[in-house]
Amino acid sequence: MLLFLLFYILVIPICVLLHEIGHGIGVVSTSKSNAHVYLGNRNKENKENFRIGRLHFHIYWSYVGFVAWEGNLKKQQRAVALAGGPIMSLLLGFLFGMTATLLPHGDLRSFLWGTAIFNLFQFVATIIPITYPRWMGAYNGHPSDGLQLLRLLRS
Repeated sequence: MLLFLLFYILVIPICVLLHEIGHGIGVVSTSKSNAHVYLGNRNKENKENFRIGRLHFHIYWSYVGFVAWEGNLKKQQRAVALAGGPIMSLLLGFLFGMTATLLPHGDLRSFLWGTAIFNLFQFVATIIPITYPRWMGAYNGHPSDGLQLLRLLRS
């Protein structure tokens, strides 16, 4: 039960944050723009907490995240930024899964497998080109990373 609470309270928000950092890395690695990484809603109440280089962090403990960048990015730069989040989730899924296989059966192994599965689910949920439905809360009406990428590649 303790591991479940730890997973729900810490792991899910941290994985969401890491997904958004993936987008931010895509922005700062291909442009001179700053990236604003949000854990929580992207609004005036979610003030900047700190920055690392050109990554500006707005952290309000939550299960949703967003990234915004300053200025206009070229098509290729936007594609890298959009793909960065799902790629980060996919890499984390494999990293936690591979680490879990190295451990003996037990709670820690199960915990790492759960983290791997969550990240792989997050990869799939963000790479599929859809507009998020109402039941997805703060994401309601927003296009997935995959849909934004598909629209960008078609333009």
